[in-house]
Amino acid sequence: MIAIEKVRELAIAPLGNNRPAFVISASGLVRIEHRVLIVADDEFHLAEFDLRNNQPGSWIRLLPGSLASDYRERKKQKPDLETVTRIRPDQFATFGSLLVVPSMSRPNRITGALIKLKNDLTISDSPVPIDFSHIRKKLAQSIDGLNVEGIAIQEAVTKLFHRGSKSKGKSVVAELDTRTFLHALHDTHKPLSSCILELREYDLGDIEGIGLSFTDAVPMPDGRVVFLATAEATDDEYRDGANLGSSLGIMKVNGDIERIIRISGREKFEGICADYLTTKATSSDRAAHSMEVLLVSDTDNEHLPSNLYRCSVNLN
Repeated sequence: MIAIEKVRELAIAPLGNNRPAFVISASGLVRIEHRVLIVADDEFHLAEFDLRNNQPGSWIRLLPGSLASDYRERKKQKPDLETVTRIRPDQFATFGSLLVVPSMSRPNRITGALIKLKNDLTISDSPVPIDFSHIRKKLAQSIDGLNVEGIAIQEAVTKLFHRGSKSKGKSVVAELDTRTFLHALHDTHKPLSSCILELREYDLGDIEGIGLSFTDAVPMPDGRVVFLATAEATDDEYRDGANLGSSLGIMKVNGDIERIIRISGREKFEGICADYLTTKATSSDRAAHSMEVLLVSDTDNEHLPSNLYRCSVNLN
């Protein structure tokens, strides 16, 4: 069991009248030095927080448009931005970039965003919309109830993590050719289905009889992927249900599951970032490895804020 520590509520200025002063539906995060950037599935913005203090965060617009103040109406309109990942510096972006990916669960949930980083690692002022319609069309032919919740961009292969459900099948990882995918992001801003290589189904186990399904993922420097999975009592990709808890998993380089560890409590964790830590073992010269992990929760409740948590995971 992984013990967690609450870091802070995600307090932030409301984006409009009758909107709460906190992030409601946090669904992914990335850490850049002392800052965390959090994507919420019911906003057109990223929320930025400084880990050095407990001051309210600030919004960074990703996509044009506005959303209804009413919670239920906004859910129908929302872009459903589900995950954010950092892309290392390359020929397209000297200082790297951030990619925000939508769930693709509905025809109106296909637009993500690409944001280049500046030399001081702050966000550029001109996010580029990314059209995932071709990817969605192809994946939806093979995956019932498509619902992309995570992405891990690795050197050769990019993994998209589909969240399965009781009635519509297992969780799935779709593998894309990274080189082709990244080129399309920066060139046409519309990756084609031809970059999809293969699909692989996963049985992640359960919590109290409710199956675990992917909710986010993060690539690690050694080729492994750390992922989140939650056990939510719902039968499809649209309706929320009671949450039984979440687990953290580690996927090997070859795609096999190395281990899955239960996270304490019953929070619905939807966002993760992780860093390896190496310390000197006390009894020998062997290095002992662990991970420092940040998590964000989604309360599925317009009256309750999403929260940021931390934990550490022993890898020995």
